[in-house]
Amino acid sequence: MINEIVKILDRKLCDHCLGRQVSQLIYDLTNEERGRMLRNIVAMMIDGKFIDNSKINQNNFYNIKFRQNKEFGKDAKKEKCWLCNDLFDNLESMTKKAEVKLKKIDFNNFLVGSKVPDEVLKKEEKLWEETGIEYVESIKSEINREVGKKLGFLFNRPTNFKNPDVVVLADFSNKKINLQINSLYILGCYQKLKRGIPQSKWGTPGKYSTSVQEMVAKPLMKVTHGKGNSFHGMGREDVDARCLGWRPFIIEIAEPKKRFINLKQIQKEINKSRKIKVDKLKFSDKFTVVRIKSEKGDKTYRLMVDFDKPVEKSDLRKLKSLLGVISQQTPVRVMHRRADMTRRRMVKEMKFKQISKKRIELTVRTSAGLYVKELVTGDNGRTRPSVSEILNVKAIPKKLDVIKIESPKNL
Repeated sequence: MINEIVKILDRKLCDHCLGRQVSQLIYDLTNEERGRMLRNIVAMMIDGKFIDNSKINQNNFYNIKFRQNKEFGKDAKKEKCWLCNDLFDNLESMTKKAEVKLKKIDFNNFLVGSKVPDEVLKKEEKLWEETGIEYVESIKSEINREVGKKLGFLFNRPTNFKNPDVVVLADFSNKKINLQINSLYILGCYQKLKRGIPQSKWGTPGKYSTSVQEMVAKPLMKVTHGKGNSFHGMGREDVDARCLGWRPFIIEIAEPKKRFINLKQIQKEINKSRKIKVDKLKFSDKFTVVRIKSEKGDKTYRLMVDFDKPVEKSDLRKLKSLLGVISQQTPVRVMHRRADMTRRRMVKEMKFKQISKKRIELTVRTSAGLYVKELVTGDNGRTRPSVSEILNVKAIPKKLDVIKIESPKNL
């Protein structure tokens, strides 16, 4: 190994760049310390005339006084590192710039990333070709770690490689610091108590005056100073339906400057509305969004069903045949946003109450993804069986409520 080190010292290398060639050797040393150690070992070998120093750049040993080989190094002068151009001299100033920016935001943890000139990366690869890569570390990895250590000490915050609140991007090409502030995720569940309100803001402000998303987001945006928000619900109810069961959701606040917020107070603020209620607000993460979107819990619906002609109570018993597998081709009303395909869903429980010969109250528990309105109407034969088909009447769904949503217990 020492032969490879001597070979690459034909050019001036700083302690950091020299030490990175053996970064995977010995714990509890910085690359700078490793480089200084290697430099001193080679200097002693030169001084004892144990190696051929004819191709070694004397500037690698500036300020080292040789005791035996006094001719070597007498003309050494200060020279910038061939590989990094003394980039590591800027660590303190770049850390200070990052400190100034980080003081303006809330964060629990962070991660450092870096950008260095392309020429530096090309030189690093050239060096690896000569030394091999068995024990090396990249310059970006060292920068990220060393800046991270300094910031961790300043703010008493840990690094987080998996899901950081903020990424500090140190651009050594332009000597600038940029912050990538990652989203704040808040998990909760909601009830929608009024009809005519969409879940997300896609239909507002033109068609609808507000949405569940906007009512939840308003106080959060005010206290976090975020740049935007997204709403991730575990399914969604129709605009004209109420959701009386608690539906899990995550609201994502983009680029929040403030994270240390009082969720109990936020919950009280949201619940002043008579249109929605929220409960169990708590901080979450992006991984839970995936779970929320993929959960397939059963739903229980209650709705009124009107018939175009009288139906005898004895005939209503036929509705028990709805239990079991339902074949549903994509409903006409959602074909503009859903692929046209046939889905198989389950009706697991069903009960009805006759209000009059032309109206019943129907309660059904179904698997996730069943379109309950089409279970009533039949959607011109696209859903089978259906209430209309079984009773041989035109059945019209009204006053649809989602009364229960099966949620994962460990959410």
